[in-house]
Amino acid sequence: LSSGINAEYGGNVGFTCMMGKRKQQTKPPRMAGRTNWEKLKSTVAPQVAHVDKRQRRTPPASEPPPSPIITAPSVPQTCVPQTCVLRDKLSDNVTHRLALDCEMVGSGKDGTENQLARVSIVNVYGDAIYDKIVSSREPITDYRSHITGLNKQLIEKAGVKFKIAQTEVAAILKDKVVIGHDVQHDFKVLGFSHPKHLIRDTAKYKPFKALAAGNTPSLKKLCAKLLDSEIHNNTVHDSVEDARNSLLLYRKHRAAWERSLKKRKKMNKREKEEENRSDSEEDPLKD
Repeated sequence: LSSGINAEYGGNVGFTCMMGKRKQQTKPPRMAGRTNWEKLKSTVAPQVAHVDKRQRRTPPASEPPPSPIITAPSVPQTCVPQTCVLRDKLSDNVTHRLALDCEMVGSGKDGTENQLARVSIVNVYGDAIYDKIVSSREPITDYRSHITGLNKQLIEKAGVKFKIAQTEVAAILKDKVVIGHDVQHDFKVLGFSHPKHLIRDTAKYKPFKALAAGNTPSLKKLCAKLLDSEIHNNTVHDSVEDARNSLLLYRKHRAAWERSLKKRKKMNKREKEEENRSDSEEDPLKD
């Protein structure tokens, strides 16, 4: 039959039919790329038994879904940036390891002096436990809105006093392992320090610095190379998401990171013992 039809219509019908079939086999739509937070949840959340696909769409009543991750759409720098949005649901699960990130505005004549404007803390599971906008102690001359998503109206409306935020954050972080990126700047604008042995800084970890030829790598570069994800692409920075990204980087390399710290601690202890032994042997007044 096919050969007869092809002969009558010039031999192109069979080819056309085949092409028509191919056109009907459209590819399923591509799913949006998973966020870093989804990757983190997949590594932290316990394994669950296989369930029917229809049941996967709705989480069980006993396990409410996590708060939605608020991200800014990709827009050109010439467009009005999205404003900062705080998390309205916070966890009360304060774990031993916490991730910290702050957003800063500028003060001074040229706006280059950093002032705390937002501080966010997430626990080891990536759940936000603290997220507040902070009123500046100094007059703000640069809101850095294209980065912070903050403006005068938002800070005046939602900002808490600096002293309140400082006291609350210091109490939460006390005796905790704090993870962050270039976290020294965060502690500087917070106005207090943290024990060095309790800090895990993704900007100072040597294997991460090696990716930037020994220089300080940006969080954006680390996420692109180690997490295969893109952040800060013409969007405002989200301090909750940045804290989660630092946490994810740490968790992915935690075993090697902690081993290197233990090894360094042993070496420092051995060097100190040798130094004390040498001093005692050279001391003529001893005994």
